[in-house]
Amino acid sequence: MGKGLLNPVAAELFMKLEILRILGNRESLNLIELASELGLQDWEVLEFVNELRKYFMIDYVKGKLTWFSGDNPAKIKPWGWHYVYKVAVGSTMIAARRAPPWSILLAEWQYKSYGRHGKAWISNLGGVWVTLKLEISPRAAQVLPMVIPLAICRYLEERLDIKAKIKWPNDVVVKGKKLAGFLIEAEVLLDKILAYVGIGINVNNEPPVETAISIREVLGKLVPRNNITAYIVGVLGRAEKWSEEAGRVQVQYLEYLETLGTRVKLITRNGTYVGVVKGITESGDIVVETEAGSLKFSSGEVMELRHLD
Repeated sequence: MGKGLLNPVAAELFMKLEILRILGNRESLNLIELASELGLQDWEVLEFVNELRKYFMIDYVKGKLTWFSGDNPAKIKPWGWHYVYKVAVGSTMIAARRAPPWSILLAEWQYKSYGRHGKAWISNLGGVWVTLKLEISPRAAQVLPMVIPLAICRYLEERLDIKAKIKWPNDVVVKGKKLAGFLIEAEVLLDKILAYVGIGINVNNEPPVETAISIREVLGKLVPRNNITAYIVGVLGRAEKWSEEAGRVQVQYLEYLETLGTRVKLITRNGTYVGVVKGITESGDIVVETEAGSLKFSSGEVMELRHLD
């Protein structure tokens, strides 16, 4: 049989995902055993493994393969959460719709991932692509747009010594380039909110655009991804607590806000506005001083924000 109907790029991706799936469920594995399971020659598997080692903490010593547990999402066991790990999925956000509240859905690669206003989001190998489904109060849902980027910035600063900034409404940037982004969708459930929090972090992957950057690029080395995921899960699991301290969250958020004090152009559904960013409300809305006066905009109504300074 030949290579089948897949083009070479898709065929290689398929085999890499298969290797991750198999390795994820084993403590260690012989190269010969893996080659036998995949139906490939040893040298072919080794080529794929060496490619994967650029983005994952996989050791190959004396013919044996081991995926470091701190980088292997199959090893995550978050207490109190329904955790689903997929090597490949259409979209973690879509999959979360059928999951129970307090679920975590994490994938190595997404076929149909998307960002704000349905824009495509490329989630290639080596990043953290995760959706958390929370059942929270409306007040807690209001502070999520501030808590999420604040948590990412704090992790980068405290654990990795990386100085990050927040670019309103949903980007975390390092050296002027996007390192992480998030998307929040919600449903009303009586007096509660079902919040779907999709987070994408460039960790060990190679961002496909020049305007993005990864942690690996900043530090010059691979870093274990599970620590990042665990930190964010811990923060969002305390969403109700953060809602009681919305004022403090707002102050801390402003400390990281790159957009503060800059002249911007906002493209909204109702028109285009130019002004200087003066602050953020306790619910995360941006306050802009324009020629028409001080105006407030939510992230949902702003299609695009451009820095003019």
